Amino acid sequence: MDEETERLTAEAIDAARSGKRALAFERANAALARGTRDSAVLARIGSCMASLGRPHEALVAADAAIALDPLFAQAHYQRGVALGMLNDVEQMRRAHERVLSQCPNHVGALASLALIASQSENVAEAYAYGARALACMPGHAATLGALAVADIAAGAFSAAAEKLCLVLGDPQAADDPRIEMVIAAAATAFDRRDRTAEAFAACEALNTRRRELHIARIEPHRAIDEVRRRIAYFDSCEAWPSRPVPPRTETDAAGHVFLLGFMRSGTTLLETILAGSHHVVAADEREFLADAAREFLVSDAGLVRLAAANEEELAFWRRRYWDGVTAAGLSVAGKVFVNKMPFNSLRLPLLARLFPEARVLLALRDPRDVVFSCFRNHFDITSMTFEFLRLHDCAAFYAAVMQLIAVYRQKLPLRVLECRYEDIVGNFPPTLHGICDFANIAPESLSGDISIAASAVDPRSPSAAQVRRGLYVGGIGQWRRYREQLQPVFPILAPWIGRFGYAAD
Repeated sequence: MDEETERLTAEAIDAARSGKRALAFERANAALARGTRDSAVLARIGSCMASLGRPHEALVAADAAIALDPLFAQAHYQRGVALGMLNDVEQMRRAHERVLSQCPNHVGALASLALIASQSENVAEAYAYGARALACMPGHAATLGALAVADIAAGAFSAAAEKLCLVLGDPQAADDPRIEMVIAAAATAFDRRDRTAEAFAACEALNTRRRELHIARIEPHRAIDEVRRRIAYFDSCEAWPSRPVPPRTETDAAGHVFLLGFMRSGTTLLETILAGSHHVVAADEREFLADAAREFLVSDAGLVRLAAANEEELAFWRRRYWDGVTAAGLSVAGKVFVNKMPFNSLRLPLLARLFPEARVLLALRDPRDVVFSCFRNHFDITSMTFEFLRLHDCAAFYAAVMQLIAVYRQKLPLRVLECRYEDIVGNFPPTLHGICDFANIAPESLSGDISIAASAVDPRSPSAAQVRRGLYVGGIGQWRRYREQLQPVFPILAPWIGRFGYAAD
């Protein structure tokens, strides 16, 4: 027995139960890094990581346990939970079916399979799995949640509401990550039946739970405070002058395009379309600017240094960027490199100074659809996505980011093309030709088959299902069904609705 790993794991579990999430993750991560060969300890680490909302680390721990003991049912169960958190439903189902093949009365696996069945509206199967689980453990919260989703599919809305109240009020379920899954599934099921009030209430309940879990870690470092600081700085500074384009080398890309915007504004769809060209290499949200951002963007003093940086210093950071691209396995020589990262919109000063030759595609979508989509979707919690967990915060953050982009465009030498999601979907050929002309991409090089390029999109991404539909007009105007719930934030969004040319109705 590795006593140090056992101690770290126990401390992680105790810290998680006490709400000390940062300490719990530190201890669990330290335990995982020690490379223990005790499969039971690894399964416990995986369970702790899952309760902390860290599915990637939970999956690593579970896979390590299975490598040591392929027949260890609890490790397969933890693997299934992590996969469910990552929205890989098919692999989650397989993992939990394997658990049942060894442990037919495993309540957690039965509850998970009930949820999967209810999400696909296989009501009879969901009820069957649920009944087996409750026979073993009456009142099991995750099972009741799965059955609530099945009730919604069956039209038994009052029964569903009663079960969801029990789930949300069960203190024993506070650290079960599947509770978030069942509430999210309930919101989707209500939405499918046009029960918008119940769907919105479920989204609020889920986001409130997630906010409470992460507030201690995030609140002291709110993203909106950083955005407001940069607005104040650029409001008061002089415009930055244009700089010469740096000399090209034989390893350079033929073109460099930054695709950015607020999340859920259509960046994934646009990248998928452009990636269909054999002249394009796309990065798909890989991070290459984090070090430079920490160096220059986190303080006013850093921004002053960035504005005054000489070519030698800029060349250093430019090389760091391209070295990162190469290290990611991307061969961009002679190609147009499309770097899609929505929140690079906050880093436009870096783009202006390091890459004065680059083109910027700014993805836009009706602000009401953007804010509602961010509020209702399930993201890993960062300082950015924490702002999505309350509707008012989400709208205020959107407005602040748009204001910052507007100030950047006034003060920085940038080449920007606005790309409206609605134009891409509703007026595709001329809109695409305009984008290609701006980005120096030959329109005839595009495959025209979005579904082929869409296969490369991470299936666990909130955008994946929509992108696989191709040019899907159903994504336009979804906010209208939730007009009553969104009404309180319309005044915050109104300036941007008008500025971007959307109707106020």
